[in-house]
Amino acid sequence: MKKIIKTTTTIIDPWTLYESALDKKDDSKFLEAVPLLQESLAMAGRDAELRLAANIALGDTFRMVGDFVGACASYKKGQKLAIRLKDTEGASDAEVGWALSRRALGYHGDAIKILNGALRTYRAEGDRTAVAFTTWARAGAYRIKGDIKKTITGFGESKELFTRLKDRSGLGYSLTGLGGASRVEGDYKASLKYYRCANKLFTELDDTFGVAYSYCGLANARRMLGDYKESAEFFKKATRNYRKIGDRVSYAYTLWGEGTLLHITGKKKRAMKDFEEARALFTETRDVRGLIYIEISFSQMDFMEGREGAAMKRIKGALKKAEKYGLGLEIRYCKMVLKEMNRGGAALPLNLA
Repeated sequence: MKKIIKTTTTIIDPWTLYESALDKKDDSKFLEAVPLLQESLAMAGRDAELRLAANIALGDTFRMVGDFVGACASYKKGQKLAIRLKDTEGASDAEVGWALSRRALGYHGDAIKILNGALRTYRAEGDRTAVAFTTWARAGAYRIKGDIKKTITGFGESKELFTRLKDRSGLGYSLTGLGGASRVEGDYKASLKYYRCANKLFTELDDTFGVAYSYCGLANARRMLGDYKESAEFFKKATRNYRKIGDRVSYAYTLWGEGTLLHITGKKKRAMKDFEEARALFTETRDVRGLIYIEISFSQMDFMEGREGAAMKRIKGALKKAEKYGLGLEIRYCKMVLKEMNRGGAALPLNLA
């Protein structure tokens, strides 16, 4: 039953507040959605259904702006409520969100295990939409693990599932997943094609986050193809969109990509500025992978400026951290840079995908 709260000036329905927050979230206005969700929770009282819905939505919103620790806490509260209410679907939804947040913090093993369990539940319940989303989420976990074969297979499966559901948003995010996986596999033309299709879809859907994400993908694909001028333009477009929505992690990865472009084109001071800003954001959001990329970039800068000892220390430290978290792609990149340093560093900086 909905609870009505009276104030001195008006009557506020916490469910209406919650629904307003969802509208903000759907419009990629995540920073505006957070306080509304927090207020609806504060007003929910004994309404367990509202507290469940608001905690899961708050977890989703925290995750979208890069607050993965806050997201994990919200999802866990939601999961406890769902179990108490005997809401198996709500418990699975909270668990999937928690897995996505753990994935972002570098714990892909936890994520894959949880997502496999959620997939079994959703399949048993016949929830096709949840199966498609969780298949997409698991593919992303394989991407972080560095298992690109399973990543491409997974995003291909989610693409087909979302297509059957006529879910254009899910299709768009599957295309961006395929774009990123194709790039790290070395198929830059395929990457460009996927990101172009995704960008068109997201533009038609007026999805600011999706537009920003696909612009960043287009920028990186162009960078790897050597189209540096177009790459720079796409990075600018991605940056403008990420600033609108407050997504610190995606923005940080955009800064790293742009910094890499600046570095390989000889603009070292501007590259350093991007890398330093990205490092601050990765530190703030506890993004292990992002911090490894920054160390890889700084190690190359150190080596090229004659600080070979510092460079070796940095890259070996990055490799050790990548191995600790089992990040296959980042391990490969660290070894590539270390190998080039041992050869004398003539090919530095490397244009890493």
